Amino acid sequence: MMNHNKVDLKPMSLMSLILSFLSLIVISSLLFVPLEHNSRTILIALDTIICVLFLFQLSLDLFRTKHKTQYLKDHWIDFVASIPIIEPVRYARIFHILRVFRLLRSSQSLLKQIRSNRKEATIASILVLMVSLISLGSVFMLMFEGHNPNANIQTAGDAVWWAFVTISTVGYGDHYPITVAGKILAVMIILSGVGIFGMISGLITSIITEPAKLEQRRHEQQEKRERDEKINLLLQQQAEILKKIELIENKKEK
Repeated sequence: MMNHNKVDLKPMSLMSLILSFLSLIVISSLLFVPLEHNSRTILIALDTIICVLFLFQLSLDLFRTKHKTQYLKDHWIDFVASIPIIEPVRYARIFHILRVFRLLRSSQSLLKQIRSNRKEATIASILVLMVSLISLGSVFMLMFEGHNPNANIQTAGDAVWWAFVTISTVGYGDHYPITVAGKILAVMIILSGVGIFGMISGLITSIITEPAKLEQRRHEQQEKRERDEKINLLLQQQAEILKKIELIENKKEK
């Protein structure tokens, strides 16, 4: 039986597994936990970002699979669960979590899949880290700073903007923490942002240098083929010489 879900073992699908858990936490908080307006605004923005990433991952898998109709039949509920605004349908992602877990248990080549798709694995890691840092950073910063009358991070918009700017290590200075807890959080976000941009730099370098590496690999393979052909030719010539020597010896014996 043909496996139409092989694509689910790609690194992007592992990213969607992690984001599925995060999405369920966000939606449960929005539906069942009494939240302040600022906190609710942050969670809705986070849910929208996750929905966009889900649609991107599903579209990517749909594009590269050879069985598009079957993929749509198997994953239509994932597309529905990725529609922003309609919050309760996000619980349909439980089916996606169970599907990926089942594939992880039955897969014998997960690490091989990740090693063979290092660029995609890097992109997936960057996206997960960005979403996690922006969401957690803005929520905790608002918790630390929001109730301080002297703080300049008072709204959800301020907190999300601060998280974006801090992760990018730009640091405009229009919003900054004044509490001790806020400053410690800022240091952690800055260090994480440096790490993320190091990953991005490595990814860009890999993309730029890949054509040269491929050309070098092709050149080495061509040299190996030519060397093997020369060795085979020498072996054939040696065999012919040995045959001729053997014929001469047989004639002498007669």
